[in-house]
Amino acid sequence: MKIRNRFLKATIGLCILALFTPSISSAQQNSVNSGNTTAAQPSLNYEMNDEQGWWSSLPKERKMTYTVIGSAAAIGLWGLATWDYGSSGFHSADEGMFGEDSKYGGADKLGHFWATYAFSDALTGLYKSWGYDTRKANNYGALSAFLVQFAMEFGDATSETQGFSFEDILFDGIGALTSVLMSRYPELDRKIDFRVEYIFNVEINNIFDDYSNHFYSMVLKLDGFDSIENSFLKYLEFSGGYYTRGYDTDEVDRNRSFFAGISLNFSRFFYQQDWNKTGKVLEYLQLPYSSLKVSHDLD
Repeated sequence: MKIRNRFLKATIGLCILALFTPSISSAQQNSVNSGNTTAAQPSLNYEMNDEQGWWSSLPKERKMTYTVIGSAAAIGLWGLATWDYGSSGFHSADEGMFGEDSKYGGADKLGHFWATYAFSDALTGLYKSWGYDTRKANNYGALSAFLVQFAMEFGDATSETQGFSFEDILFDGIGALTSVLMSRYPELDRKIDFRVEYIFNVEINNIFDDYSNHFYSMVLKLDGFDSIENSFLKYLEFSGGYYTRGYDTDEVDRNRSFFAGISLNFSRFFYQQDWNKTGKVLEYLQLPYSSLKVSHDLD
């Protein structure tokens, strides 16, 4: 489970960093489409595509298909090589939800939600750069992210130590639908972020899959409200979220907690400096220790 989460979240992180700038190929495609067709143009297009390489010359529909298949295949091959995919017949697993006796106290379910939501948005940016309009790019991005997650869950179903988790699929679906909701209602997206924060609470194996070092939060950004005119207040944001401790360590004590927090909107700062990719990444990742929190222990 841990290696799986690291692999997927590392991939998502790279997508978020790289996929929000339109590609050269889509710009050239728009330029060609807007001009008049001449006898010399096919030769020019051929030369352009030859310089760009095989991938850039593909139609956007085929790129999307290859992206989904390639992502799912990579996960499957990795699972066969390093996890125990294929070690069991197809079976399901009851991991529970957010109960005290569930596998990770529910933190893994929020991890599935966040991962699919972020991956959907990243693929939306990628598909837009290939020439899809915003709605189609988001629809296809959300569906693609869900299908990749489903393929990984299908691999888990053949793992003796895992099993197909309907709870994981449920939160994958919620994550994908949340991406669609935010795309449909930009004013809502201006006001709300869904983030994960990593802190150094316990000794770690790697940075992505230690739930005892994670906070999952929904953040309300004051700069999304036009009625707030004070420049300082626009840098403030309020958050509420959930975390668990001790479920993925050797500690005897386990606890589940809600929290409320206040922090500065670093994303707004970077957008104002024209560091747009950094600003976009910080809509999904909370800088470590950048939020003042009060918690309520459920256990």
